[in-house]
Order: sequence, then C-alpha cells, then structure tokens
Amino acid sequence: MKKDINNIHDKSYKDLYSNKEVFIDLVKEMLKASWASELTVDNLVLINKSYISSDYEETESDIVYKATIGDKEVIFYVLLEFQSTIDYRMPLRLFFYISEILREYAKNDNQKSYDKNITIPAVIPIVLYNGKKVWDVPQRFRDIVSGSELFGNSIIDFEYSIFDVNNKYTKEDLIRNKNISSAIFLLDQKIDAEEFIERIKAIALFFANLTDKDRMVLKHWIGNTAEPQLAEAAKKILDANKEEVEKMVANNAFLLKQMKEEAKKEGIKEGIKEGIKEGIKEGIKEGIEEKAIKIAKKMILRGKSIEEIIELTEVPIAEVKQLIKELQKTNKI
Repeated sequence: MKKDINNIHDKSYKDLYSNKEVFIDLVKEMLKASWASELTVDNLVLINKSYISSDYEETESDIVYKATIGDKEVIFYVLLEFQSTIDYRMPLRLFFYISEILREYAKNDNQKSYDKNITIPAVIPIVLYNGKKVWDVPQRFRDIVSGSELFGNSIIDFEYSIFDVNNKYTKEDLIRNKNISSAIFLLDQKIDAEEFIERIKAIALFFANLTDKDRMVLKHWIGNTAEPQLAEAAKKILDANKEEVEKMVANNAFLLKQMKEEAKKEGIKEGIKEGIKEGIKEGIKEGIEEKAIKIAKKMILRGKSIEEIIELTEVPIAEVKQLIKELQKTNKI
C-alpha cells in the first residue's frame, strides 16, 4: 500500500517538518508543551546542518531549528527514526548529538573562560519513530546510567520527547485533533489500502481547520509515500466537495479490490522466492555438513584425537563419538 522504503519516509518527513508552520503545529498540537505557544514563524530559524553519524545515515535523518523565546535561545533537535528495529542506545546517541551541537555553539559564539555571564541555549531533543514495535526505550538519560539512584543530581540527565506514530495515538485521537500532524500520523500508521481510503475520507470530512497550504503539504506527502494509484485516488477525494466524498470513496472499491489482488499475488511470488532462497541455503548447509562428516570419518580412521576432529570439522562431539561407534562395528578401526 505504501512505498515501504526508509529513505523515502525519511526525506518526506524531513521535507514536511522543515516547513516552519508544520513544525510549530507538531510541538503545539502534539507535544502540547507550555512554551510552544511562544513559537512563531518569525522567531524560528531552520539550520542547514545534520549531526547524524555515518553509521546511521541510511536509516535516519535529523532536523535542527533555532528559536528565540523572549530573550532565551533554544535549539530543537528532531531525530527521524525509521529503522524496523528499536535502538536502545537512543539516549546515549542523543547525548552525543546534543554535546556536538553545544560544542559547535560554544566555538562559534567565541565564548571566553573568564566570562561570568556565560550561557548556552536549551537543546530540546525530539524523536519521531514510525516502526511497528512499541517504543520502549527509556526517555530519561539517567535511566540508562548504572547506579543512577546512588548519585542523585551528580550525573547528567535530560529527557527526550517521543512521537511513536503507530503506537502512541489511536485513530480516534488523531481524528479528534484535526491538525496537519494528526492527518500525517493517521495515514502513516500500518494500515491496508482500504483503511487508508477510509482515513482519507475522515480527513476530507472532519479536518475543516486545515488551511489550503496544509492540504497542499498533505497531498505532497501522500504523493511521496503512497503507491501511485492510491495517491491519485486520495488526492482527488481531498479535493472533492463534502457531498462528493462518500460517492468517490465508494467508486474506489474496485481499485482497492484490484490492489488487494496484486498485493496477494506479490506476496505469493515473494513467498516462493524466499522458499527457493531458504532451500538453497539449506542445501548448501547440508552439503557442508555432509562433507564435514566425511572428513571426520577419515580423521578417525587415521587415529586422530576427538579434540583434533572437532577443532577441524566443527562436527559436534556426540556425532563424532557416534561415528567412532559405527566404524568400530564395521571393524574399520
């Protein structure tokens, strides 16, 4: 149903939240932090810089904003995490990224060691994750520190915010929110094509607060992440009058049936491919094991010790002993 490719999601979300209005919507409506009301398009600056280490360039990306709230500087660090497996090192990795941001800030700000009034900006870490598994990584840094309870405030601590797209929000919650980020999360949850169209219908009927710009952003995101046929149908429904929406959804029943059939065929084809691959792997494995047993037999006949045989062939000790018994029965040793 959706183009299940990490870097497509990566780029789509990066494009999405590089839009100041959409980012402000995320922190105001989804994070619901008290300070979020102070953010405006005018006091928010997108920083064209990534802090992702080379090990993670293929599976994630980041967005960095700088803002001035009153006379206070703040940096927002948004990590877009689209790995299928959860990385339990996340608090430590965020610590490294935050440290690098502040190290760079101190260098560029030309801070002096004798300045009693030295200050640094607050760095707000945010993780956006769309994997299937529930995100169960500790959100506080001190929770991964061994013996943290012994040292009180003597250890470094911070807490990051997590947007777990698939598990933190129900369909009903997102529809009630009626904002652009809720619409995106609603469509990015793990759903089939039929449910995708149902959710497009809900957005078309109930998300009256979306501006023309929001709708344009949403359609662009759909075009980047959904299969072409489905994306085209979704865009038409979003453009339709409310009176036409129900009819258009009903008219898409044939398209959905066709897509289900294609997905089923693709699944069977992939299953056959995987079966062949596994068969080849199993055959190779069996061939290697058979050869190892032949070598083990030869070594037994040549009087080699059990330890030598196991070390060279990696045949289990029980199997080597069984081979010795069989050869003894046939009077070969």
